[in-house]
Amino acid sequence: MTTPPAPLRIGVIGFDHWYAAIPFARRVAADPAVRLHGLVDRDPRRAAHVAALTGCDRTSTDPGYVLEDPEVDAVACFTSVDQSPGLCVAAARAGKHIVSVKPLAMTLDAADRVVEEVERAGVVFVPSESRHTSPLARRLSGLVRSGRLGELRSGTFAMDSGVPLSWPGSTEGPGWWTDPDRTAGGAWIDHAVYQLDRINALFGSPVAEVTGTTANIAHPGLPVEDYGHAVLTLESGAVVTVEDTWIAPPGTSSTRAHLVGSNGAVFHSTATSTFGFAEAGGEWSFSKLPEDTFDTLDVLLAAVHDGVPPGSGVRTARQTLATCLDFYAAARG
Repeated sequence: MTTPPAPLRIGVIGFDHWYAAIPFARRVAADPAVRLHGLVDRDPRRAAHVAALTGCDRTSTDPGYVLEDPEVDAVACFTSVDQSPGLCVAAARAGKHIVSVKPLAMTLDAADRVVEEVERAGVVFVPSESRHTSPLARRLSGLVRSGRLGELRSGTFAMDSGVPLSWPGSTEGPGWWTDPDRTAGGAWIDHAVYQLDRINALFGSPVAEVTGTTANIAHPGLPVEDYGHAVLTLESGAVVTVEDTWIAPPGTSSTRAHLVGSNGAVFHSTATSTFGFAEAGGEWSFSKLPEDTFDTLDVLLAAVHDGVPPGSGVRTARQTLATCLDFYAAARG
């Protein structure tokens, strides 16, 4: 009988990106294959809030609390983007596996430092924008691999939401999400990173050219855009559009995508909870939309315990950032 591996001990640093950080911490606390070994945030009230949700009483305001702890095997970094590269570098040098906030850095120079240290240390790096094993991701990739879509010719990806909150239930505004000194952009990059990672996985072709536009439509006073629309021409010849906004009315967030191939097409929407598929010569058939759940913990465990490489790693995250920065440069003209 095979002895199960010892639980992977994980420390979480930062709850700025609380949308991802709090669910991740709660998932770690509930999974017997891992152990939530420490919670760190510069605001002790936020760490205490998550401690109450997870039952983890090991908290600190100092990242060294987990980075320097030899009992911590992996670090999940969910700080604002400007702080993340330094923490990821420190984690790699300490030999700890990494789950990183998205995007992994604000500049390519900072991203390259992370790539160098992660590869030098040989640790696992899981970018939080990556979802390869969710039910929706598996459904889409299965259709592509089966050939039922044929050659992918175009794609449309879109996400509309309101401006993010700085903390659950907060009335203090978006905080770091709209601070140009702490993030590489606004509404577009906020969700485009997820879509670019998926485009890379499904189309399997590098981006050859990026054009597009940004605007402030609903929130003219924001120092970052609340609207972005990119047109990506891939080396395969396929053309993909990525539109992400913070202009939606409160409570009406929605995500949708449409892939068109030479043999078939796929459409899905969270607004209608539908997944549609049509093959050449046939009518559209619709089914319930599969969940697109965060899978970073599953991917981390598979990589550390079973040697299964993450679908996206540190170099994928670096390329996603490069495409985002190319888009912003093109939008500025």
